[in-house]
Amino acid sequence: MTAYESMSTKLLQTGLYGIEQGGAVDCELKAYAVELDRIYTELDVLLREAFVSTAQTYGISEREKFIGKERTDLTLARRRELLMLRETRASGGHGSADLNQLIEALGVTDYLVTIVQRHCKITITVNDSLTAEQKADFEKSVKAFTPVTFETIFEYNT
Repeated sequence: MTAYESMSTKLLQTGLYGIEQGGAVDCELKAYAVELDRIYTELDVLLREAFVSTAQTYGISEREKFIGKERTDLTLARRRELLMLRETRASGGHGSADLNQLIEALGVTDYLVTIVQRHCKITITVNDSLTAEQKADFEKSVKAFTPVTFETIFEYNT
């Protein structure tokens, strides 16, 4: 139902208004309805973009920028999946399973994590092809996660 239909139906039910085609009330309602329909459309888009599961444009881009970098090189579905993983990860712990989840949320799929506790060393071997900028972002995010008492070593096989 459009804004015009909604308003005219409600006003007619009161019995106070007669809405004649081309009359003053009709023209006023149509003028309001044009802007209200536009606002309703914008609100629908805003509501859609507010949630990762339904966002299609700026909702995805803005969330990516907030947590690091916009990933326009990936499909919308993959970007959504990575954001959901990343946001799920935000409330997790700091164990090896959590580290693996973080790495996958950062978009790295082919990797190996080796943790040697007695030497306080974490080695992450990445087999995915990453640019220098992606490597820097990846390392920054992982280092923010890993304990400061551990040395984190990154190896890239590309």
